Amino acid sequence: MRFIFALFLFFAGCAIKQPSISYPASIVFKTPAIKIAASGFVKKSARKVEVEGYMAGQPVFELIAAKRVCINGRCMSYEMFNEKILGAAYPRRLIYHILRGEPIFEGAGMRKIGEEFVQRIDARNFAIIYRAKKGHIYFRDNKNNILIKLRRLDG
Repeated sequence: MRFIFALFLFFAGCAIKQPSISYPASIVFKTPAIKIAASGFVKKSARKVEVEGYMAGQPVFELIAAKRVCINGRCMSYEMFNEKILGAAYPRRLIYHILRGEPIFEGAGMRKIGEEFVQRIDARNFAIIYRAKKGHIYFRDNKNNILIKLRRLDG
């Protein structure tokens, strides 16, 4: 009986692991608090997104969005991240959805063009243009001077 239980745990453990996607990317992350333009890697799994930027082979930027947001080793809540990096008026997990290439603001102002979608959101606090397709993400908020671009380099 123990053998069957151990065998079940072994196979169940293998089945639970979520595959991750990793690709080289050009990274631009400009906010009033952070200005980075680098090459690096984007890694996505079921519950986490990591963006690593390098210049001259040295790590200069790391952002991990999962249960919390970590930037260069300093972790904080999504609310604190918005307050310090993006802007307090943004929705709680905005950066997570942007890095995954998912619609933001519950799909407000969204237009689908093939595999790509474009969102334009004009409000009192925002002037957002957001485009996403496989491996390419462009987020710009002209009112808050924010630009986030991830462009896949391997195809």
